Amino acid sequence: MKINKQSLEEQAADFLRQQILAGKFVSGDKLTESTLAKDLDLSRTTIRMALNTLSSEGLVHQKPYAGWSVTTLSEHDIWEIYHLRVALESQGAMMAAETITPEKEARLRKELEIFQEICKQENVSLTEVTFYDFELHKLIIELSESERLGKIYKSVINQLAIYIRITHFDFDLEDSANTHLGLVNAICAGEPEKARKLAIENISTFTEMGHKLKHEHTRQENQD
Repeated sequence: MKINKQSLEEQAADFLRQQILAGKFVSGDKLTESTLAKDLDLSRTTIRMALNTLSSEGLVHQKPYAGWSVTTLSEHDIWEIYHLRVALESQGAMMAAETITPEKEARLRKELEIFQEICKQENVSLTEVTFYDFELHKLIIELSESERLGKIYKSVINQLAIYIRITHFDFDLEDSANTHLGLVNAICAGEPEKARKLAIENISTFTEMGHKLKHEHTRQENQD
């Protein structure tokens, strides 16, 4: 018998987190405890505890008398996450280049290869591209061998994932992996400064992000 050591609360939080990061629940969507409890066959108390966990991660928030909803990123939120991502990922890329080994290079190139194959698939989805894009960036942070950098990155990982998904919604998904080729090559060549600069160039500027965010809000309003 396979024993699941996760509590019901953790399983519910994992499920809801995945739904949000995959775009099944989008910014502003209402999350009703009673409805979720019925759909997942769990108690409202368990759902409430799971939502509190996601609240601590910045994925949902609760308003008095209004209930829960998926967090909407404001222009200031985007500004903060953009600068945070630039700082962490550029530093991670530089440190990964400084400590590159043949084993690390093999892992990094394999991750990029998987990402490229995903992007070549016909009708590839935004969810898939976002997932593998983020997996590549997480690996670069891991390869930096900085435990503290890794912990900081992990603490904001879900908000960064939402940021990346928003970044990609009007992007050429099939070419997404190839835009990382220069960055991977610089890290594997042991060129820290070049890797740092390419990591920054790989991230949409705050101005571009602001335009995309406004366009996305308009698109969602038109769909409604």
